[in-house]
Amino acid sequence: MSTVLDLNRVIPATPAAVHRALRTAMPGVYTPELADRIAADIVARLEQLRPSAGQSGGVR
Repeated sequence: MSTVLDLNRVIPATPAAVHRALRTAMPGVYTPELADRIAADIVARLEQLRPSAGQSGGVR
């Protein structure tokens, strides 16, 4: 079974997911600024995958 990562759905959901995960896993460390920085890094890395995703219909 193959799984395709739909970057058009994952990228917009990433910031909220990072905020939620950081608040839950590390409540004493969580700040909105830290979560924003982490989310921005993840989004930038996912954006780098977009050209190959467009060619193959998704990222496997």
